[in-house]
Amino acid sequence: MKRNLMNLALGAAMMLPAFAMAGDHSAKMDKMDANNDGVVTSAEHAAGAQQMFTAMDANKDGYVTAAEMDAHWAAKGAGDKADRMKMSSADEIKAIDTDGDGRISSAEHAAGSAKMFAKMDANSDGKLTAAEMQAGHDKAAKQASSGM
Repeated sequence: MKRNLMNLALGAAMMLPAFAMAGDHSAKMDKMDANNDGVVTSAEHAAGAQQMFTAMDANKDGYVTAAEMDAHWAAKGAGDKADRMKMSSADEIKAIDTDGDGRISSAEHAAGSAKMFAKMDANSDGKLTAAEMQAGHDKAAKQASSGM
């Protein structure tokens, strides 16, 4: 049970840093693909995750709370969760909150991003294609919605 919960939590954590809204992953690729070579490297993915973290950290204290995450997604038009995972922001945070303080630090978010990248990089070449990104997000969303 605990292992299944951890897998679900990791799936949720993986969704955060990779511009986790459902839909056209080519647009997300374009946002992260800094050199426009058609793939996203781990460095580009990490930069995208840092950008997202900074955008969510409304009070600029170096931490993101569930309230900040909810406000961020609501401002982006994704507050209804229909376009996102079926987990609450609090559960998404809990998934990568390694120190258990109820909020995520930049370091915790970066670690979640690195795990997401590794899971999505199906051929382990250090680069994500749009297909790998789509498959990774689809798998994590399926795990979250099925409670696995």
